[in-house]
Amino acid sequence: MRKTYRIAVSGYYGCGNAGDEAVLAGIRASFARVAGEEVELIALSQNPEETTRLHGVAARYRMSFKTLRETLQESDMLLSGGGSLLQDTTSVRSLLYYLWVCRLAMRRKVPVVFYAQGMGPLHRSLSRKLVQYVANRCAFITVRDSASAELLKEIGVHNPNLEITTDPAFALLPSPSEQVDSLLAQEGLPIDRPLLGVALRAWGQQQDSIEAAKAYARLLEAIHAKTGLSIVLLPMHVPDDVEFGSAVLHHITNSESFFAIQKAYSPETLLGLVSRLQGVVAMRLHTLIFAARVAVPAFALSYDPKVRALMESLGLENYCAEWKGFDTEEIAERVSEMLVEREKRVDHLQKLAPLLEVKALRSAERVMEILQQK
Repeated sequence: MRKTYRIAVSGYYGCGNAGDEAVLAGIRASFARVAGEEVELIALSQNPEETTRLHGVAARYRMSFKTLRETLQESDMLLSGGGSLLQDTTSVRSLLYYLWVCRLAMRRKVPVVFYAQGMGPLHRSLSRKLVQYVANRCAFITVRDSASAELLKEIGVHNPNLEITTDPAFALLPSPSEQVDSLLAQEGLPIDRPLLGVALRAWGQQQDSIEAAKAYARLLEAIHAKTGLSIVLLPMHVPDDVEFGSAVLHHITNSESFFAIQKAYSPETLLGLVSRLQGVVAMRLHTLIFAARVAVPAFALSYDPKVRALMESLGLENYCAEWKGFDTEEIAERVSEMLVEREKRVDHLQKLAPLLEVKALRSAERVMEILQQK
């Protein structure tokens, strides 16, 4: 009789962020394909009931020390990630939390794997020292891009068990067509018009900024004028992105060709929606990953090094601009050019997608190799 391995997964799950939920969905999909019923995942979640409903995996409350301790005691391994967990731009406290969970596992002799992590930025000396300490004691490390591997090397991580893979979301498959049709109907999106998806977020000093909303409204109007496409806003973090999107649309003069999704959907359903779009313009990393996964051309507004790193890894660095101080007409023109060359871009991404899928599965394969050697 084959052993069933129990693997705890630590991440930003159950918090309403579609990007992080895409990571967990990708991890689940990877192990289902690599290990079948040999693995049982236990997600450490802010909302265990919602996580179980969304992903069909066991989930435990991540902020209870007693629950964490009990979960780790019954687990064969802890996965930390994927996603951008180990960074100190948004919060040092979250960095300390994720490292603390790793140390809790290590003290109980539970092997820890950094799983498809996007490392950094790490601005503080203390952050770098703590990540170095834990990373050098991991059973294995996979990172989603070469920039993350370079950062680990830079801060003094000499763990030989390190491999560059890619984001787990590249292992996802889109929902069946009828589920995407249901989304379109529920949200009142036109099914007879070509659509351009746009994923924005309030960031940095743009939080609660009327001027920021006006700037993005002007950009969307310029893109619509250049391309003739109707535009649909794609929220990746509900309700934050929905609220910011409403502020943007409030400043659009003629709203007939502009739409916004209001509800949260599963990563697979969002992936299915993206597959039907003519193109994507996005700040959100996982909107860009979704587009690449289903070979839809995308233009990135980079607010974080991880966004530019992704576009470079896809060979799409020419379709990337900074998120602030942009020239509205220039961006609109570049998006228009991308769509004119759509067939060429689709062909490029179709050739790339299977390779990215294999790399996403590689993280799960590495984990199984370690477990089977125990």
